[in-house]
Amino acid sequence: MKKCIVASCLVINDGKLLMLEHRKIGKWLPPGGHVEPEEFPDEAALRETREETGLDVEIIGDDSIMHTDQMAHTLREPFAIVYEDVPYKIGPMHTHFDMVYVVKVRGGRLGGNSESTGIRWMDSKEIEKLDTLPNVKAVALAALRRYGKSKLGS
Repeated sequence: MKKCIVASCLVINDGKLLMLEHRKIGKWLPPGGHVEPEEFPDEAALRETREETGLDVEIIGDDSIMHTDQMAHTLREPFAIVYEDVPYKIGPMHTHFDMVYVVKVRGGRLGGNSESTGIRWMDSKEIEKLDTLPNVKAVALAALRRYGKSKLGS
């Protein structure tokens, strides 16, 4: 089975989470996508969010273990790492290892793209009722519980 590293962002602003209605899947999801060969997961998460939403975002979370030397580097710690089996209508099922980051908005202008049919800010009550995957809902609600009430502005 093919295994892929993907990265996504839970964009939180004023107690709400930004979600996109994915054209192919037909479900509401956070922005994200495959990590390109030249990227680290955190870079892919930021790039995908900019491409899919028009927003420039910054990862929030614990950086206390950041380290760099000649042989090793620590990466930005994701909020969650989710293992997902992804069925496709055409082609074999494959596995995603999704590095999920929580981010705050730093700039840009909100807008959708060709991969989504909708984009909107949602509070936890809306996410609880949302037509999405169970793992997306669980991680999104956990992020809102942890970061939704804090001021994430610049």
